[in-house]
Amino acid sequence: TIPADDIIVSAGPWSCAAEDWFQGAVELPMEGVKSTSIVWKKPEGVDEVDATALFCGEDNRFGTHLEVYPRPDDSIYICGIGGSDYISKEELKAGAYREVCEAKESRVDAASASFREMSDTYKAKGELDRVQSCMRPCPPDAQPYMGSVPGFEGAHINAGHNCWGIAWAPACGKAMAELVLDGESTSIDLRPFDPARFTPVAKRGGRGRKRQGQSVGEQW
Repeated sequence: TIPADDIIVSAGPWSCAAEDWFQGAVELPMEGVKSTSIVWKKPEGVDEVDATALFCGEDNRFGTHLEVYPRPDDSIYICGIGGSDYISKEELKAGAYREVCEAKESRVDAASASFREMSDTYKAKGELDRVQSCMRPCPPDAQPYMGSVPGFEGAHINAGHNCWGIAWAPACGKAMAELVLDGESTSIDLRPFDPARFTPVAKRGGRGRKRQGQSVGEQW
């Protein structure tokens, strides 16, 4: 146990386990979307990989809608592979895929075939560098959980950003820092992202949020 004045639960899809940590003060509906992605090596004999990103339409031959991102090292990252697996909250709370989250072989094959049809170079001599998957954290209303846990002073949640967590990280980090240090976020209105928005009012606890030692109620 590590004593702390404030904590922020930020464990991606597995943050739903916090339901049990806070004795039901928050209900955190969550679905994990297990999505495969692949990375291509720079082909031999190619001086420079075109730096154009591509956002492709549906390829019904392979069931993909590829997003193609060339990287500064001339590798190419591809997602939008389709065929994701949907993991329930109960499975996530039991630790599903927390330690190992492997790529789905059938989707690796589909994405590779789709991309090769787009490029003669990669069709002829393309080679995968690695295959991987991630677990996207998805609340049912497609909005993240950002804010304080009612009834537990100093407890906060910042999770459920789907695939946008990296892009939103600077703004979310600033908003949560303001919440922890000042008692409220002034850069972002966090009310739409209330972690307790799916929790019946009777279960939210009664001690309330305090700002600089002063009680300001559950919704601060």
